[in-house]
Amino acid sequence: MSLRRFFINPKDITGETVQLTGPEAHHLRTVLRLSPGDPLTFFDGTGARYQARIEHLLKDRVTATIIGHTLDSPPKVGLHLGQALLKGQRMDLVLQKATELGVEAIWLFHSEHVIQKNPKEAQMERWQRIILEACKQCDRARPPEIHAPRDLTELMAHPPPCDLRLIFWEHEARQTLAEALVGQKNNCQSAFFLLGPEGGFSETEVACARQAGFAPISLGPRILRAETATLAATAILQFALGNLDPLPPEDQGAKPCGP
Repeated sequence: MSLRRFFINPKDITGETVQLTGPEAHHLRTVLRLSPGDPLTFFDGTGARYQARIEHLLKDRVTATIIGHTLDSPPKVGLHLGQALLKGQRMDLVLQKATELGVEAIWLFHSEHVIQKNPKEAQMERWQRIILEACKQCDRARPPEIHAPRDLTELMAHPPPCDLRLIFWEHEARQTLAEALVGQKNNCQSAFFLLGPEGGFSETEVACARQAGFAPISLGPRILRAETATLAATAILQFALGNLDPLPPEDQGAKPCGP
């Protein structure tokens, strides 16, 4: 049986005891049908993971005892994804797979060709749940932060503080990613990269991006779907910047936390 993973609020940890409540407790008790003595893992959203053992299954909560804890190692290079709003399940797919691929944060934006309306609070909460479920699936203890949508011009004017800024554009005919990364791989600690909507970026937006310090990059001669382009760019950057390298033996299994 695979080890089950659950997110908890740090306030639900008292000493070595965890109190799991709400939908997560219901899922553990009535869907997974776990029993006292079964092992499981808790994430607190800060990068800490707790190995635990179920003690009691109560009507409104599940109690467990912590038997070990570790802290995930940070990536070599923190990736910040700037993603244009996409329609329906395409947006869901991008959020899920970008989480699995290890982006640190997701910055949503409107651009000239975006037709998706500003999401309501319930939609943002749904996207957060998709991200948390993806973290459970890929054993990721710290979920990426998802930022509410803003205009692209505002995001380019006030981007997250990153060493490298890229905008992937299907009409870029000169600069490749390899060229943009020359001299960057060993010194870069964070990267911010922009991916457009179904209709792509306009030439005006790309010109503004250049002025804001973003390097336009090609993903090759094919016209990719918006969600495909995002996932391809994310995976390529993770590889090129060393985030897919295996951990050294001393870091295998994450770092212990606490005294």
